[in-house]
Amino acid sequence: MGWTRLLGSAVSSVPLPRAVVRHLLFAHQIGMGSRVLDVGCGQGELVHFLDDLGMDAVGLDESPDNVQWAAEHEPRSDFQLVTTPPEKSLEHIANDEPLDLIVVRHLTSYDGNLFCSSSFQATAKMLQHLRPNGWFTFLVHRDTSRREANASHEVSCFARHLSFFPGTCRVSHFADCELSTIASDWLHLHRHHGEFLVASLRVPHVALSADEWQRLANQAANSRAGCCCPWADRGDEKRGSDERRAA
Repeated sequence: MGWTRLLGSAVSSVPLPRAVVRHLLFAHQIGMGSRVLDVGCGQGELVHFLDDLGMDAVGLDESPDNVQWAAEHEPRSDFQLVTTPPEKSLEHIANDEPLDLIVVRHLTSYDGNLFCSSSFQATAKMLQHLRPNGWFTFLVHRDTSRREANASHEVSCFARHLSFFPGTCRVSHFADCELSTIASDWLHLHRHHGEFLVASLRVPHVALSADEWQRLANQAANSRAGCCCPWADRGDEKRGSDERRAA
């Protein structure tokens, strides 16, 4: 469908290994009855899986084709279209009921500099929907087979982005080679050259208002943190050049 996926490799087009799903559920204390939002849900496989486990899962995606396909094939689940720009359309999501976990696999607000206003605003808009002690998580697949330097965001970009908001941040890594079996590798002649990154923020136990999250996003945007990494800086320059040519 030609959609650029989160910050490099296509996470929502990559099947999630059991170890990653297990980490999402157990490390974030998610179980039956929990409310989960999958941002960049693709065709809804994770949402459907979570629904089967007795959770209340909702999927968001920026591709109308993905949302239509998911809604037709998973009619029990709730799928919503994110309009452009995403940070302006996240005011009301998941029926405005508090969420236990938000998993972000793709959102164009994060395709460039993670320290810019639009990325901070997108995060703040979603954080306001979490219950106290809820979790916000970036789930990223990084392709380490690409030898050129600065082929994607640095791991530290995600942790530092989350550090501008109150709560407890942690980062976990799952190498592809650790998530496969020898038999599978031999059968498919598949070499693994990547890793899954899970960067999570647990918000405080005291609820913050939407205005307070907005204030924190503005404060982060005004912190003059610069560009999060050379890859994002290069991408911002290319987008700016494309916009000038279009004008």
